[in-house]
Amino acid sequence: MFTKVFQCLIICVSFVFSTCQYYTRVLNGSPAVIQQYPIIAQMLLDAWDDGRYEQYCAGVILTSRHVISTAHCFDYREDLRRNFTLPQYWKVRVGSSYRSHGGVVHKVKKIIQHYSFDKYYYMNDIAVVVVAKKITFSRYVGQATIIKEGTELPENSVCTLIGWGSTYRDGPQPDQLQYTNMLSIDNEQCKMLYSSIGAVITTSMLCAGRTDVDGVDGCFGDSGGPLIYRGVVVGLVSFGYACGFRMYPGVYTKISHYTDWIIKTITTNK
Repeated sequence: MFTKVFQCLIICVSFVFSTCQYYTRVLNGSPAVIQQYPIIAQMLLDAWDDGRYEQYCAGVILTSRHVISTAHCFDYREDLRRNFTLPQYWKVRVGSSYRSHGGVVHKVKKIIQHYSFDKYYYMNDIAVVVVAKKITFSRYVGQATIIKEGTELPENSVCTLIGWGSTYRDGPQPDQLQYTNMLSIDNEQCKMLYSSIGAVITTSMLCAGRTDVDGVDGCFGDSGGPLIYRGVVVGLVSFGYACGFRMYPGVYTKISHYTDWIIKTITTNK
């Protein structure tokens, strides 16, 4: 979903207009409608500063004023000389099954990245987005439930990923919302797999995918979107190596590591 050089390795997190092939990423997903997953939001980016806002990341609706997403979505782009941490470059669409139209679009008032976000290793990859006007809840727009602080997801838990990411490797993004199911993966196993390419897996990260078969993953366009377990949001799409390689499962920001920070940030930023 984004592209960024990672310590001179082949790891990157791909931007819409970049050429690197490391995606922070629904791969091989199935169509869904927003009524099934009304908690998801689209983060619309005006990448060229010309008023053309397009879906770039996803997010999770927490309150009528707050959406959470991953911090790496909002960064300074040296090549474009634009600071995408500024609200002016973003809007939030809620209540639509489609990435190109529908729903209600909100202006962004403020973006708060985690104070310890590391843009090279994607540690503390989480942000709170404050919208300018209140979100109205309906059957198409819902308020998410997030996992409690310190709660650990059991290994091999069946989780659901939703988003508008590419449905096959190197393919285009679909217009309709997609979903796919996968399994949570032991953190130590994930750490071992990613150590081969120099990536760092910490206790604040959650890995999920299928290590027995290729092709079940998030992909370009899914960053910041929710990983859901039994109706509760447990992770946000953060990074991974390419899309759908079974030896490199998707890496997610572990929400239970940040629940207290999220609550505090929301409380102090209305």
